[in-house]
Amino acid sequence: MAASVIPSPRQVLTASQAVALTLLRDGYTQRTIAVRTGTDPHDLYRLAALHGITAPHGTVEGHNCHEARGEEPCTSCAHAHGRAHAREHAQRRRTLGALPRALRPRGRQVRRAVR
Repeated sequence: MAASVIPSPRQVLTASQAVALTLLRDGYTQRTIAVRTGTDPHDLYRLAALHGITAPHGTVEGHNCHEARGEEPCTSCAHAHGRAHAREHAQRRRTLGALPRALRPRGRQVRRAVR
């Protein structure tokens, strides 16, 4: 069989990558897609941009698809990304405060004894 003279701009997908792109298009979260298919998130959005697949607008995944294509995110995707970032920051803040003092990371807030 002869090889094609015309180069294909799209990369050939494996079965797990094709399933990952389908799940992304159907609105599943990045975390769920990674667990189900084992696809790296960076590769997921690169492949989505190559094959013209987008996640639903108004989601964090939609924002990441905009970024992978190198375009400015739409308003609803930017708001979703901001909400997710704020939620993650609040969970981290709450988690560190719940730790016992002996296990808290030492930083600028450490009190020093006066000599």
